[in-house]
Amino acid sequence: MPALAFRVFFCARSITDSLRGFPAFGAPGRPLPSLVRSTGTTDLVHSSRAAEGFKCSRFSFRANDSQLCGAECSDESGCDNPLYMRKNYLAYGALGAVAASFGACSTDSTPISFCSADEINVKGQCLDDLTVATNTVGFLPDRAKRASYTGSAAFEIVDADSGDVVLEGEGEGPTLADGGVNVYVADFSEVREPGSYFVRADGRVSGTFTIGVDSLVSATEAAMLGLYGQRCGVNVSFEYGKDEFSHGACHLEEASLSRVGGESKDDTGGWHDAGDYGKYVRNGAFAVAFLLQAWEHFPEILENWQFDIPERGGDVPDILDEARVELEWILKTQFEDGSFAHKVTGAGFEADIAPTSDTQARYFFSTSSHSTGNAVAVLAAAGRIYEEFDSDFAETCLDAAVKGQEFLDENPQEIDSEQIQGGTGTYASGGDTDERAWALVELWETTGEEGYLRGFEGIPVRVLYNYDWPSTDNLAISTYLRSEREGRDPATLARYEYSVVETADRQAAAAYADPFGRGFQSYYWGSAGVTVRMAHTLADAHRLYPNRAYLDGMSSRIDHVMGLNHFARSFITGVGANAPRNPHHRPSSTDSVGAPWPGLLIGGPNPSPLTWTDAYAVYDQNEIAVNWNTALIYALVAAQATQDDDDAACVPNCLPEAPAMGGAGGGGAGGAGQ
Repeated sequence: MPALAFRVFFCARSITDSLRGFPAFGAPGRPLPSLVRSTGTTDLVHSSRAAEGFKCSRFSFRANDSQLCGAECSDESGCDNPLYMRKNYLAYGALGAVAASFGACSTDSTPISFCSADEINVKGQCLDDLTVATNTVGFLPDRAKRASYTGSAAFEIVDADSGDVVLEGEGEGPTLADGGVNVYVADFSEVREPGSYFVRADGRVSGTFTIGVDSLVSATEAAMLGLYGQRCGVNVSFEYGKDEFSHGACHLEEASLSRVGGESKDDTGGWHDAGDYGKYVRNGAFAVAFLLQAWEHFPEILENWQFDIPERGGDVPDILDEARVELEWILKTQFEDGSFAHKVTGAGFEADIAPTSDTQARYFFSTSSHSTGNAVAVLAAAGRIYEEFDSDFAETCLDAAVKGQEFLDENPQEIDSEQIQGGTGTYASGGDTDERAWALVELWETTGEEGYLRGFEGIPVRVLYNYDWPSTDNLAISTYLRSEREGRDPATLARYEYSVVETADRQAAAAYADPFGRGFQSYYWGSAGVTVRMAHTLADAHRLYPNRAYLDGMSSRIDHVMGLNHFARSFITGVGANAPRNPHHRPSSTDSVGAPWPGLLIGGPNPSPLTWTDAYAVYDQNEIAVNWNTALIYALVAAQATQDDDDAACVPNCLPEAPAMGGAGGGGAGGAGQ
């Protein structure tokens, strides 16, 4: 192919998007100007959620160059694997074309032409030329509003419709942000008038955003649409913008029971867990809990909110219709002894194929105390939540939860699922006391039985600063603190109240101190989802001691994933400025639509704030997952439901008198650390 023709081919957005499956055709995000960017090496693994797949293709992404350099496969886990060969011979063919055009490992950084005048080329993607970082979707009028940028301190807030400057000021700083970059921080919280705006600083601009009470509505609906798109076993079809997304009913065959003793069993329904087509009880139950708790915490905003799902409208709130999809699947995974399967997946990850093309055998994997505990918890919660809408379904859920708890009582030791080494995601972690505690407190809240309450209060759980699927402590404590039942131990109650507020104080202070609003320093697989999940603890603390700083702390995490980050880009597909175009999401990489499926929160930078490459193959930065999407939904709902709570009497600190900290309770960092 002639060099000029190939350059046109490489920059053209529609063609680039159609090649998301090639590792060579991803594009890294572009950090804010003047950052020091070193050449990093990223493993390209055909895997999903776990680093147990085929680590065979490795490419070095050069942040300042316009091409990639390849290295030979050095992993022993399967260079001759047919799946690896199919994907990566194609990838190397694409790399050969790049080399022919640019010269192998060239240092030529001349931008590729044929992007429009207001766009810039970043590794083959034509992106809006945005170098001022801020939320590129919308702000609630009374919440804090900030932007970060390099250059000089002066900034302006510009009305996007009239071009008028509505605010001038100077940013605070320069402030050293994580990643070693010095930025100015503009605070324009005083701008409350509804409208569309952008930030201008040092001749550069941010994405356009709105200010208004409904500024986050469309993002919430997109995130719910992203969850609907994960449904398995049914026809999925919807429109978003000018695009139509669909796939047929998939994975309709019964799954094998051969690994647990038996023939086969129906497991249709539920959500695909992430970018792959596996379904995992432990993570699925963890994920659906955030929809259930969003409903219990903020029913007034959700009871009449209709989302773009087939069950839209009717007597059941739409968010509970979507949650029921996963709950009904979890019910199907219960074994005769009361335990629940750990997962239902193939023996290995699927190829890069559409859902309906995945016809490999699927298996029920043996139980774990973690999956059973989580299943018991959400089914017990469903037993009370759905009572007013469908008493039969509620009873079915509660009966299954009680039976599952009987299994846990009879088997007090930790049980790990027997899985295939090198197979699909394991969702394994040490310790099951948090899952057991969560199961007990949800059963108590639903039934009022004292034995469940005393069982919960006898297990030491703690409020975690940041957490993901390995830890359910915060979910359990939230139910305990929000209960209106009598009988709780006063000392235990006081300890947990103190721990929630103390943790929220740290979260709020850290978000304010962080120029990018994130508020914790670790970057790992899925940490974008962990970031927005902090809204859960902040919402619990705000209920106990209303505090404007907690509400701003929630909003700042939303701001971060919507563009207040080192790349000035949204991390949610189809939402905000320069949103991800190449998520690790098989339906997106295998359909004929140029854009990815919308409303999906990617995992984000990993392992540093400057390490993000918008490429399908870089799964540990770009995979999506239902537990991250439901955390995003919870955060968005919480922010909107509390936006009028401005009568806080204890700004900026609402910390109550510290109780004696013996026994249960105590704060701490969870997951991969603070």
